[in-house]
Amino acid sequence: MASSKPIPCGPCIEGKVNTKADIWCYNCDEGLCSTCSGHHKRSKLSRDHKIIDIKNYKPSVQAIRTECDKHGQQLNLYCPSHLMPCCDECISISHSKCTGIKSLASIVEKTKIEKSKESIEKDINSILQLLGKIVNNKSQNIKRGEQEYKSIKEFIVKIRNEIDKHLTHLEKKIYQEADTILNQEKSKARDLIAEIEGKQKNLKKMQDQLHTVIPHMPQNSNHF
Repeated sequence: MASSKPIPCGPCIEGKVNTKADIWCYNCDEGLCSTCSGHHKRSKLSRDHKIIDIKNYKPSVQAIRTECDKHGQQLNLYCPSHLMPCCDECISISHSKCTGIKSLASIVEKTKIEKSKESIEKDINSILQLLGKIVNNKSQNIKRGEQEYKSIKEFIVKIRNEIDKHLTHLEKKIYQEADTILNQEKSKARDLIAEIEGKQKNLKKMQDQLHTVIPHMPQNSNHF
């Protein structure tokens, strides 16, 4: 059953504005109007909070009871021994021997802080988990990048070795062909030189013979 009294919007109350709540947030433990609920849903810290329509919210007796049923005074104190809110007269009559009496507002505030702390801690853990995934992902990217760099470097070295091997083979082949051509040309040149020298020798021999024959020829050919 819904509350008989309208539940105000917590943030609006903090801003000194009395606005009727449209939803209830269990994490924040307060009501929210339509405007504040919009900000609440968009906020990263509160978008995952558990909320319900204010019509379906069933507040506990302690949440809506602000006056003492026995004395009609405002409940402004809290007895930790009996775990209950009290008015000034309750404390003086029934809880005079109890220790650790505290302001009810401080207890409520502490409860809200603890709930907010749990919510914030949950959000921090989610962020830490996300950051951990990002770090792990980037570390894997670095590792893959290093492996790819190593593979590319090895591939380049392999290609370079193959090119060097091919160039060495080509160089050796060219040298061999050049040596063959040179030896062939040298052989041809030597054969030609030998042939020319042979002809020179024969011509010189003929020349010598001519020099020998001419002086012994008759000077007067009229005798014939």
